[in-house]
Amino acid sequence: MALSYNVNALPDYVDQNRPDLISKAVIGAKSADLFSLISGVKGPTALNEISSEIEFGDGSTCGWNEAGSTSLSQAVLTPRALKINMSICDKVLLDKWANYLVKVQANKLDSDLPFEQYFLDDVIKNVKAKIETMIYTGDSTDTSVVEFDGLLNILANGSPITTTTTGTAYQFVKDIAMAMPASILDKEDLVILVGMDVYRDYIQDLVASNFYHYDPKNGENEYMLPGTNIRVIGVNGLNGTKKGIGASLSNLFYGINMQDGDEVFDLWYSKDNREFRLAIEFVAGVQVAFDDEVVLGTKN
Repeated sequence: MALSYNVNALPDYVDQNRPDLISKAVIGAKSADLFSLISGVKGPTALNEISSEIEFGDGSTCGWNEAGSTSLSQAVLTPRALKINMSICDKVLLDKWANYLVKVQANKLDSDLPFEQYFLDDVIKNVKAKIETMIYTGDSTDTSVVEFDGLLNILANGSPITTTTTGTAYQFVKDIAMAMPASILDKEDLVILVGMDVYRDYIQDLVASNFYHYDPKNGENEYMLPGTNIRVIGVNGLNGTKKGIGASLSNLFYGINMQDGDEVFDLWYSKDNREFRLAIEFVAGVQVAFDDEVVLGTKN
């Protein structure tokens, strides 16, 4: 197959779709999409969540009898400026693109897909996977990598409710649910987040214990814990950790910049280096507003 491309035209796809591409890369991770989003984050940002305690007074008399209080949560989301710099030889790209076109023709798919989209879709997929993992296991003190602190590190240094389970995945999930404070049980966004490995075992426990109550259409990698209003969600970011997080999604925050155009997403052909270069730059981080309303479970 004779195949060539004009390297000067390659950035066109990126230029036309830059906002969409950076959004997919930075916000597209599963947990980033689930959490409460804060934009315009450039540095440490206070989560000013309001918590009011109401106390009634005697309304049958006159006068001003002040009671009750309102407080603001001052948990601070500390993000990290992250960047990705990659280079790849155009000769390698040409070979891979030629192979892809063979697949396209064999499957009669849309052959108008530009090479940049094919290449960047793979990059974005892997960026999202890295962010998904960092959301939970990121460690800003690890000098071998550049990461923001993930939820497991944040909760380990806070005061969440903790529970430890020795037994089945179903028992593990149930223990986390039972440890959730009663004050949040009426919230509609309660979840228990577990790794896909634990989630798989949880589903198999449900099948084994009561098959006719198991509904495979309950959700994609999520399933309501029977008898509760709590969604159990499998996330790749917790794979292998044997940890589970029970919380309301409105209490979990993912912060990014994405307001002032400071983020970078560029693909270009470097004539000096005779290669393609990709640069992605953004700011991101996670935090919990009220860690005493979060359950951190460990499965032994």
